[in-house]
Amino acid sequence: MKKSHRMQILVDLARRKEDAAAQQLARDKAKVMHDEQKLNELREYAGQYESERNLLGLSAYLTTNYQHFVNRVQQAIVQQEAAVGRAEQQADMSMRRWSQARSKTKSMDWLKEKNHKAELAVEERQEQRQSDEFAMRRFLDSMR
Repeated sequence: MKKSHRMQILVDLARRKEDAAAQQLARDKAKVMHDEQKLNELREYAGQYESERNLLGLSAYLTTNYQHFVNRVQQAIVQQEAAVGRAEQQADMSMRRWSQARSKTKSMDWLKEKNHKAELAVEERQEQRQSDEFAMRRFLDSMR
């Protein structure tokens, strides 16, 4: 088996790893978008409650309960912001892994092509040598 054919196996493996990394990257980016959407919804929710509180004119007891609720929503926002940050970090790591896998695939493919070209050059030299030998024999035979 020629070296370029053996290299093709390595290129295929590298491509599979690259594809897996790309799929993970897509999942991580989708998670970032989902987490950001949840964060935006929480912020809207908190904003609505904050504006309603000012309009309702609640008693001191209800205002305190209302404020506790708004504080819990704010805590949920802080937790969701942290979740978005973690998801973004994970997506960044996945992007680096995909980029490294892509680079490796390109390198392996380049090396395979280089070996293939070298093999073709060797074959061409062998064919030329055989052709020259054949021509020389015909010439020598015609001289006899």
